[in-house]
Amino acid sequence: MVLELKPSVLSEEEIRSILTTIDENTIKEAKRICLTSLEETILVRGEPGGAVVYDIRGRRIIDMTSQAWTLNVGYSHPDVVYSAALQASLLNHVRYGFPTIPRLKLMVKLKEIYGYERVALNTQGGGWAIETAMKLAMVNKPGADTFLVAWRGYHGNSLALTAASHPLPGLIRYKLFGEERFVRFPYPYCYRCPFKAKYPDCAVDPCLSFVEKTIKYSTRGVGAIAGLIIEPILGPGGVVPAPREYLKGVIELGEKYGFYVIFDEAQTANGRVGAWSVAHLHGLKPDMMTLTKGLGGGFPIGATLAKGTIKGLSYPEEHTTFGGNPVPYAAALINLYVIERLNLVERARVMGEYALKRLHDMMERIELIGDVRGYGLYLSVDLVKSRETKEPATEEAEEVVKLAFEKGALYALDMPDILGDEVTMRNVIKIRPPLVIAKEELDEALSILEESLIEVSREYGYKYSKA
Repeated sequence: MVLELKPSVLSEEEIRSILTTIDENTIKEAKRICLTSLEETILVRGEPGGAVVYDIRGRRIIDMTSQAWTLNVGYSHPDVVYSAALQASLLNHVRYGFPTIPRLKLMVKLKEIYGYERVALNTQGGGWAIETAMKLAMVNKPGADTFLVAWRGYHGNSLALTAASHPLPGLIRYKLFGEERFVRFPYPYCYRCPFKAKYPDCAVDPCLSFVEKTIKYSTRGVGAIAGLIIEPILGPGGVVPAPREYLKGVIELGEKYGFYVIFDEAQTANGRVGAWSVAHLHGLKPDMMTLTKGLGGGFPIGATLAKGTIKGLSYPEEHTTFGGNPVPYAAALINLYVIERLNLVERARVMGEYALKRLHDMMERIELIGDVRGYGLYLSVDLVKSRETKEPATEEAEEVVKLAFEKGALYALDMPDILGDEVTMRNVIKIRPPLVIAKEELDEALSILEESLIEVSREYGYKYSKA
């Protein structure tokens, strides 16, 4: 079938002009009336299937963020874009309950890749996928309504999931809904162990023991616990991998005490870590797993995967107006085929090993770097004022990211810890480029990062040496 899209009201030239040009007055007016905060840089065009994006001034930027870790196959991948356009030309919306070919095939494809017997899809993203998992946990354990969540975890920005995520006082000014439903436990942040233990000598015992004590003593009883939600690698919290033994132990605690363990793999799945997921990487299978971001190739989508023993939801429990939209499902389905055909899972592993080696080399020469960590192309650089105290270098990290952007590479930082008016953590530089990034581009972006680290080291008086 040949795709032919012919405008019948506006001409192609009119549509192109509307979508690709803007004057300064419109920019100022839009920013004036916008109810949310916006970045200063206006992005206009990405290289199809690549890691480079251009702003409104034509400036070339190597994207080391994949735009919120979403563009695993790069900007506007031709196959993904064509699939969405074709599907939109055939059928661009259906009510939630109506099956469509892309929706049916995508569910089967996800079962094939991830090994889960039950699948629910949405077009709202990872937050909705987590809420679906929470609903499933409560439906399958009647009467239970409490969830365990980790320190510095992040699971979404809905009214419910804001309460489940790391507190950001001052930045989030409204009263959270359902705070009483969530009980927090310390994440196994081995570089900054909350128990001052040393991995692997500790055998993750202090962390797991604390989770078990939380189950016993910090809830309204084991019968009230519906589930435990965890990022197997802490994402916004600093790209902190939980040891395999810990994740295995958490799953075993769920089995022991009768609650559901949910892996939030919003950021880590779809090849990002050099495996289809962290669960794949470690050979584990929690009760449920949630996906988004890299699943849609840039289109909004979320998926909740569950074991076959878990009962599903009724139509009213899951329905949303746009939840069955076939366009994102078509894009996601073809996106998965692209990941497979380009062997991007293995490519992420190989390129990640190369990047990690370069980062370790930087750490040996630049005192400001306290730790580097991660898997595949899901990496981070932890900046510290002192390697002995591990005090976070928050101002320095902000300057490094700003300098790198000015030099042509886009990086991002972890979310903050806020005590009163003081930001005590926001010092981890996240490295998550599209999995299709060319080696030359990766080298260029890492060289820009190194130059920026050295400039900031010089400014603040940290020791360093050049390669």
